Amino acid sequence: MRTMRAKILLSLSIAMLITVCITVVLFIRLIDDILVNQAKSKLHEQARKAVHIMSDGGFDRLDNAEFNYVIKGVLLSADYFILSRDNRIIDSSVSGMEGKKIEHLLLTRQGFFASVHPSAHDLVTTHEGVAVLQGKKVLFTNEELPGQPFRIFVYSPLSSLRALYVPLMRTTLLSIVASFLVILVIGLMIVSRLVRPLKRLKEAVGNYELNQPQDSDFPQADKSEIGELIGTFHSMSARIQHHHHSQIEFLQNVSHELRTPLMSIQGYVYAIQDQVVSQDEGLSIIKVQSQRLIDMVEKLLQLSRLEALNEEWPVSLIDLRSMAEDAVHLLMPMASERSISLRVEGEGLHVAVPAEQLFRMILNLLQNAVRHTSTEVVIHLETGTTAEVVWVMHVDDDGRGLTESEAAEVFGRFYTGSNGVTGLGLAICRQIASRLNGELLCTRSPLGGARFSYIQHML
Repeated sequence: MRTMRAKILLSLSIAMLITVCITVVLFIRLIDDILVNQAKSKLHEQARKAVHIMSDGGFDRLDNAEFNYVIKGVLLSADYFILSRDNRIIDSSVSGMEGKKIEHLLLTRQGFFASVHPSAHDLVTTHEGVAVLQGKKVLFTNEELPGQPFRIFVYSPLSSLRALYVPLMRTTLLSIVASFLVILVIGLMIVSRLVRPLKRLKEAVGNYELNQPQDSDFPQADKSEIGELIGTFHSMSARIQHHHHSQIEFLQNVSHELRTPLMSIQGYVYAIQDQVVSQDEGLSIIKVQSQRLIDMVEKLLQLSRLEALNEEWPVSLIDLRSMAEDAVHLLMPMASERSISLRVEGEGLHVAVPAEQLFRMILNLLQNAVRHTSTEVVIHLETGTTAEVVWVMHVDDDGRGLTESEAAEVFGRFYTGSNGVTGLGLAICRQIASRLNGELLCTRSPLGGARFSYIQHML
C-alpha cells in the first residue's frame, strides 16, 4: 500500500463505497416514503369502499367483501375492524379481536395515537399511519360511518409492503455495482496514465549519470502538475550538469595554477644545482613562488569554508567606518611603496554583521583596488535609500578600469586579469556577499577606474 497507485485506488474505492452506502440509505428512505404514501392512499380508498358497503347493507356485507389493492403490480390485501364510541371493537375481519377496548384514544383521519388497557397489548400506535397490531407493524386509515356511532379502521401489514423492496433493491444494487465497476475501470485507466510518466521519470532519475547527456531520457514536460514536476527535474539536471562541469573546470584550473609555481620552484632548484643561476637569485624566486603557492592554498581553503553552509557566522555590532579604517591601515605599507593614497569617506554606521567575514571581504576588495590603481583608492560608506537596502559600501580606484566583458567575468575563480595574483580574492568576496544576503557589483568608478559596490539587503 506504499505505492501511489495503490493509495489512489484505495482512496477511490473508499470514496465510492461511502457514496454507495449513502445512496442506498437515501434510496431506501425515498422508496419507503413513496410506497407508504401510496399504500395509505389505497387504504383510504378501501375505507371509503367499506363505508359505502355498510351504508347499503350493514355489518354483514363486510364479511363477504374483499379489501384488496395493487401497488407496483403486486396485489395486497387489507383487514378492518369497527370501533364504537366507547372505543370497543365490535366487528373485525380477524377473529379474536371483538370485544377488546382501547382507552385514551386520539383519532385522526390516517393514524392515531393510543394506549391500550394493560391487560390487552394488541394495539399500540407508533406514529401517524403506522401502528403495532398484535405484535406486527401495520399501515391503517379510518373513516366515520355516516349516521352511525361507529368508526371503521382499514389496515394492512407493513411486511407485505416491504416485500416490494426486494426487486427494487435488487435492480438498484445491480445498477450500483455496475456503476462501481465502470468507475473503478475508469479510475484504473486514469491512475495508470498518471503513474506512467512518473515511472519513466523514476527510471530516468535512477539511470542518471553526470558524464552523459540525460535530456533524451526524461519524459517531455507539459502544463500539468506532473509535467511541471518533470520540468523541474529537467532544470535540476541542467543545474547539476553545470555545477559538475564547473567543478571539473575548477579542478583543472587549480591543478594548472598550483602546477605553475611548483614547476618554477622545481626548475630553479635544478638551476641552482647545475649552477645555471646564482644561489641568491634562485632562492629569491623560490621564496616568491612558495609564498604565491601558500596564498593560493589559503584562499582555496577560505573558499571551501565559505561554501560549507553549515558553518556558523556569529553576528556582532560594529562601527563600519572603524572597520574600513582598520583595513586601510593594514594595507598602508603596501600602498606607500607605490605612493598610493588610501582614505575612507562617509559617516560611521553601526551595523550588526558577521564581523570577521565582512572584514575579510573589505580587505580583499582593497587589495584588489591597490593592485590595479594608479594613485588613489577611496572607500565610500552610505546608508540605504530604500526599505530593502540597509547600507552600501563603494571601493573606487583610478586605474584603467574594466570593460563590460571583464566586469562580467571578474568574480570568476582564477580570473587574474592583467595584474592579478591567485584569481580567488574576488570569488571569495562574491561568496561572502551571498552568505551575508548582500550583492556585490562591478561598475565604472567616478575616479575613472573600477568601482566595486557592496549592497547590504535586509536580513
